[in-house]
Amino acid sequence: MISLQRMLGLLMLMLMLLHGAPLTPGTMTTLPGTAKPKVVTFPLELNPPRVVVRYGDSVSVNCSTSSTDHKGMGWEATFGGKSLEEHVNLVTWTVDNLNDWTIEPKCHINLIDGKQLSIVLPVILYKTPDSVSISVLSHSGPMVEYQLQCDIQNIAPLQNLVVKWYKGNELLDNVTYSNVSKRPEDVSATLMISPSRDDDGDQYRCRAELDLGPEGPQPHPTVTSEPLNITVHYAPEFLPENDIVEVSAGSDVSLDCSAEGNPPPELRWTNNTAEGNAIETTVGRLRTLNISRVTANATYNCTVTNSLGSITKQIHVLVDVPPQQHPTMFSTAPSTPETMTTLPGTAKPKLVTFPLELNPPRVVVRYGDSVSVNCSTSSTDHDGMGWEATFGGKSLEEHVNLVTWTVDNLTDWTIEPKCYINLIDGEQPSKVLPVILYKTPDSVSISVLSHSGPMVEGTQYQLQCDIQNIAPLQNLVVKWYKGNEPLDNVTYSSVSKRPEDVSATLMISPSRDDDGDQYRCRAELDLGPEGPQPHPTVTSEPLNITVHYAPKFLLGNDTVEVSAGSDVSLNCSAEGNPPPEMKWNYTAARNVKLSTEGRQRTVRITTATSTNAGIYICTATNIVGTATRTTTVTLKGGSSSIIYIIWVIVFVSLVIVLVVLIVFCMMKKRQGHYDFIPVNQPNNVPMMPMSTTGEGNHDPEGYPTKV
Repeated sequence: MISLQRMLGLLMLMLMLLHGAPLTPGTMTTLPGTAKPKVVTFPLELNPPRVVVRYGDSVSVNCSTSSTDHKGMGWEATFGGKSLEEHVNLVTWTVDNLNDWTIEPKCHINLIDGKQLSIVLPVILYKTPDSVSISVLSHSGPMVEYQLQCDIQNIAPLQNLVVKWYKGNELLDNVTYSNVSKRPEDVSATLMISPSRDDDGDQYRCRAELDLGPEGPQPHPTVTSEPLNITVHYAPEFLPENDIVEVSAGSDVSLDCSAEGNPPPELRWTNNTAEGNAIETTVGRLRTLNISRVTANATYNCTVTNSLGSITKQIHVLVDVPPQQHPTMFSTAPSTPETMTTLPGTAKPKLVTFPLELNPPRVVVRYGDSVSVNCSTSSTDHDGMGWEATFGGKSLEEHVNLVTWTVDNLTDWTIEPKCYINLIDGEQPSKVLPVILYKTPDSVSISVLSHSGPMVEGTQYQLQCDIQNIAPLQNLVVKWYKGNEPLDNVTYSSVSKRPEDVSATLMISPSRDDDGDQYRCRAELDLGPEGPQPHPTVTSEPLNITVHYAPKFLLGNDTVEVSAGSDVSLNCSAEGNPPPEMKWNYTAARNVKLSTEGRQRTVRITTATSTNAGIYICTATNIVGTATRTTTVTLKGGSSSIIYIIWVIVFVSLVIVLVVLIVFCMMKKRQGHYDFIPVNQPNNVPMMPMSTTGEGNHDPEGYPTKV
């Protein structure tokens, strides 16, 4: 009989042979590797994949599939939609007159497993502007430093707009927009210019251009403004001329004084009281002083003035006295043929230094404060000194070498105090005291121009700093700050003594890092070394900005491996302002659940199976934009585990079958019993079984007997 232990050993040997493991002690059974999951390609294709259409034009797009296992295809759209068509591999979306700004046509296919897949056609509907115009912002008349504005009416889409600035044919600047807007809008772009006298009469233009990408029309659709002709006013400037003129005594001389300026400057000659007759003539921009019979040295002042400034220069006339006008000096020595009479050389004309000195030579005074200045002379040949001024004037004082101009409360913005001296030759030299009367602004405020509410990342905005009632404008410096970081300085070349209201601007393009930052502007009066130190300043209240920006995903895995039967969580979180709405797209299953914690949205898979393998798409959306992130889930070791379980079941089943067979055989053996009696008789009589029925007679030897 085969023992039970031997049969169990044979069963183990069969299992090892079926599994293909080597028959050596200590070897481990290896299960076959897991097959890679099959990647299913997306069954829909659009041709063209995206379209750019002019408002009101026609459009046609094909949607095709390579799949044959489907129930039909169609288009969903507000215009041109197609109901489900069976037994086709292509459906066409067509619109004759496209005028829906927000249209999003979607091609869909119904698969035989009950799923419906779809793909959205990106549509850019564009419109060129109704008008493009250029103007000077908050200004009319001649220019010093100003801001040009380009107004563009009814254009779409804004994110594809490029505004180009030109001076003549020279490209100056490009302005782009990151605002995402499908419908037509009115928009403005600005350009800061600081024209010089060379720019007088130049033309500026702005051009609205739609850059719609490679699918859009080429060249880009453009509309250009009418040219803006500018007139630039500038202070006078003298043309090059000699400042010293030498003449012979008794001759005539002409002094020229010419200057450029816009508006054309007014010219004035002063101190032309020397001997001789002086007559002024004007030819074009040239103002000539004709002097006859000049007999003595003299200095003439030429002053040119327009609305932007005044300049003065001096022309010195030097008289050269001929030698014959001097008395002859004879030697007392006897005259001899070898003796030569030597006349004394002509003395060089002496330059007369200016007889007046001011201390201090210029003053800077706060509006309403007191001021005091001394005027002195080193000359003793004079008839008196004095001050001419609208306030604090001094009449002529004789026998003095110093006179003082004093005002207790200076409020005259145009005051020009002048110290004068009467010389004994009848001349009256004078010297004007430069006075800077200043006033700090009543208020300084900051605002966003033509905008309210949160800003959008990457979009250009214009900050404006309004400064009320400040003087003088030419000494003003406007400083821009973000936090404590200086951004820009703005200065002014306009010459203005009286208080004025003025604005300065700053272009910014904030990023997400700027959310919550503070901007400030500061009005500072730089009044030179004579002015107060540190400079008088007034700073605006801070402007707190809120920046909206599109979602951006935090770091995370793009591929996740999961073992069959285990649990896994797929996390999706993104940063954005406003906080984005999170959404998962995946194949639904009973063991997949969604949960939300703060800004994180999580997919939880419990007891993963092969049906959970695939692509999981997380989408983050806010009013600024949308971002997507794809996570691929693959199953690790799923087939090996199943095969292992199957082998265990087979093994247990075989063991049970063998045990049943063994028990059956043992039971069968016990149903028939045989006794064997040794044979001692001759003749090879065969052995016979003993009767177990009790019938018949037997002899003592065991043989049957006849009855």
